[in-house]
Amino acid sequence: MTSKKKKLLAGGLTAAISCTTAIAQEATSPFTWGGDVRLRQIFVDNVGLDADSKTADRTFERLRTRLWGNYAFDQNVSVKARLLWEGRHYQSPNRSDYPPLENWYSGGILFDLLHVDAKNIAGLPLSARIGRQEIMLGNGWLILEGTPLDGSRSFYFDAARATYAAEAIDTTFDLIYIDQNPDTGRFPQSLNGELEDQTEQHETGVVLYANNKSLLDGDLDGYFIYKHDAPNDTPGNLRVNNGYPFASPSNSADIYALGARADTKLMENLRLRAEFVYEWGTRNDRDLSAFGLNSRLTYSFNDPLSNALHLGYEYLSGDDPDTQDDEGFDPLWSRWPQWSELMIYQWPLDSRVAGATNLHHLNAGWSAQVHSTTKVSLDYHALWAAEEYPSYPSQLGLISGDDNFRGHLFTGWIRTKLNKHVAGHLVAEYLMPGDYYAENRRNDSFFVRAEVSYTW
Repeated sequence: MTSKKKKLLAGGLTAAISCTTAIAQEATSPFTWGGDVRLRQIFVDNVGLDADSKTADRTFERLRTRLWGNYAFDQNVSVKARLLWEGRHYQSPNRSDYPPLENWYSGGILFDLLHVDAKNIAGLPLSARIGRQEIMLGNGWLILEGTPLDGSRSFYFDAARATYAAEAIDTTFDLIYIDQNPDTGRFPQSLNGELEDQTEQHETGVVLYANNKSLLDGDLDGYFIYKHDAPNDTPGNLRVNNGYPFASPSNSADIYALGARADTKLMENLRLRAEFVYEWGTRNDRDLSAFGLNSRLTYSFNDPLSNALHLGYEYLSGDDPDTQDDEGFDPLWSRWPQWSELMIYQWPLDSRVAGATNLHHLNAGWSAQVHSTTKVSLDYHALWAAEEYPSYPSQLGLISGDDNFRGHLFTGWIRTKLNKHVAGHLVAEYLMPGDYYAENRRNDSFFVRAEVSYTW
């Protein structure tokens, strides 16, 4: 990190803290503020499943800080802003093995939240949020992550969202417009001038989403999604973020999706969650026709330790090489580690970062609240490809083409929350790759991460 960057970073954070503290100390109740600090240590073994690669193993630390403030003009209108910064230190791979790597990386100081909220518009049960915001629909299977390339630093969408609450039928209706820039170069730009890629293309879209809580003992949702991808072409498809440049292709697409979701209690101890979606349209000059299914059955013992067992199945269609159409499932805005941190690093072998597609996924797991502060969970995942074909022709050499078993994945979590300020976790994952991957890409891989965070 250059001295100029250090001074700029220190100045920006100091100004933000000073400004926020000064405002918070005013005797005006409409203003609230807070922040958090998150420290992570990460170990990843065999990225790309090739133990002979000099860049296969990665060890690094991440430090993220955030400050937020909220001002309520009255009970119906408010504004919120949150400023973040994250830095990284890479211990491996060595800079000599990968010259583009920045061992010490100071990221952008940017707003990941900046929006206006309005409630009871025109005296109706209608609310709106306009600006940079976080959006999660359902359990985030299709819509949660607007910035997949920054590795959980942020999740924001540049969007406008209107919500109507029809209390008579216990249903809410959401209309959302999304306009996502591929990098941080558009307003509100980073305060220290860092330009970082957040996704591979300019993404716009519309979402219609209905959630009903009266027809089932839980949620019954229906939705329509439209997503337009306009390529953001860069030399060699190179994407720059987190101090570790890597190649990832853009898409050109017009995708339509129609789906339904249910989350309901079948019996006192048994709960079912299921979601189905059909996608159609065009992607990269081919007609698209794809399916997705996500389901989980959970049995809760309702004992003092909150022991629970779950069984899940997920299907994401893959592209059939024997047809002219594209049958590969598009993850839309869901490129985040829904069930595996390690697979985020392996998906680029036949898709893109966190781009889950072409998948049969069978999962069995257990969880328990072993202490008032601590929850433990263990999972096994059996993974297959729906088709023996990757998302992009350039990836044909990375798979075998004669088998569809992706491998066995084992995951374990320890999550703890000591008090309202201090929390943390330890996660470990181990992948035993199958013969779906090319012969030189079948080395076992693991992921370990420790995190501690402080919130005020």
